[in-house]
Amino acid sequence: MMVSLWAVAPVTAQSSAGTIASPINRTSLVPSAGGPVGPGISRMPLASPSAFEGAAEAKPTGTPGAVGSSEDGGKAVLAPEAWGSSTAPYTTARVAVQVLGTSSQASQTPVNSYPFRATGKLWARWGSNWYICSASLVKKGVLITAAHCIFNYGQKANGWAQEVRWYPANRSSSGGDYGVYTHRQLRVPTTYYNGNDTCTQSGVVCNNDIATVVLNTRDGKYPGEVVGWYGYGWNGYSYKASSYLGNKTTVQITQLGYPKAFDSGYQMIRTDAVGWYHTSGNLKNTQIGSAQTGGSSGGPWLVNFGTRPVVDTSAASLGSHSNSNIVVGVTSYGSTTVGFNRQGSSYFGQNVEFPNAAYGSYGAGNIGKMMLDTCTAQPAYC
Repeated sequence: MMVSLWAVAPVTAQSSAGTIASPINRTSLVPSAGGPVGPGISRMPLASPSAFEGAAEAKPTGTPGAVGSSEDGGKAVLAPEAWGSSTAPYTTARVAVQVLGTSSQASQTPVNSYPFRATGKLWARWGSNWYICSASLVKKGVLITAAHCIFNYGQKANGWAQEVRWYPANRSSSGGDYGVYTHRQLRVPTTYYNGNDTCTQSGVVCNNDIATVVLNTRDGKYPGEVVGWYGYGWNGYSYKASSYLGNKTTVQITQLGYPKAFDSGYQMIRTDAVGWYHTSGNLKNTQIGSAQTGGSSGGPWLVNFGTRPVVDTSAASLGSHSNSNIVVGVTSYGSTTVGFNRQGSSYFGQNVEFPNAAYGSYGAGNIGKMMLDTCTAQPAYC
């Protein structure tokens, strides 16, 4: 696995705003024999602690926006509406889950209920080796995850994982109550495919460590019709510069994942933290404090996570950018130092590789282009 040391300055990629899909088009509904056994192998790239220091006091550019989750119908592009007039970031949501799952044991609750169950454990196979990550649905048949979870940076046609499986609401070594979904098509940015993305070191701490996985249906249903899906946002949706935090641009993040160091990677782990917008040259990332480890790669970073309460607007307000369950990043890298407890994500939005303010109706920057190309190629799954 990759272990990085912080370079003095990021390696700047040439402009190449595109994506590329795997040649694999798995239509079989039955996983191949010889499936994953045991905790699996981490795919998380690691960076030295210095990679997390010195976040620039910069503000995201472009207009923030988001596409709704399954609770919003998952279709409309939502105009910028979480912060209040004080500018301090937060998440406020009902404690009760929105849609009850098949809960009958402590290990199942609330993991197999929505909104948790739209996140799952991802397994990817190269040869006979199975690697572990996390991933979440952002369309009824489309996962968002980290590119390094399904592709070896810069290896072009030889970089693809040969098989990918997703277990929503995984809770044991046997998976979870919603079974397993196989991949239909994989997609990564062309800069990641070619190995010329903006990174601090080859394939580590990058602008575009994001990927989509289109999943096969099962029993005639898309996975999102069974477990629901999240929305996604771009250009700093729910980020805010706050005078209470030294005027740094911050965001309240809920991180979900399956880190191997916790419960052998079989139970979903949640982290809630204040994140900050991090820039260095052309590099754009978000970072948080988190104890999660390898296996959490690709797991969603959500704003406004939880069940939206019914609000008496004469007495209270959820504030601006308050749409629920919006993914604004995925876990991309951690630290080489045990106990340093920080992680980073590629920033969803406009950057030097993906500069457009809109890619069709799918949003801005890297996430907009990824979703446009994914949904154009596989429209039924969106």
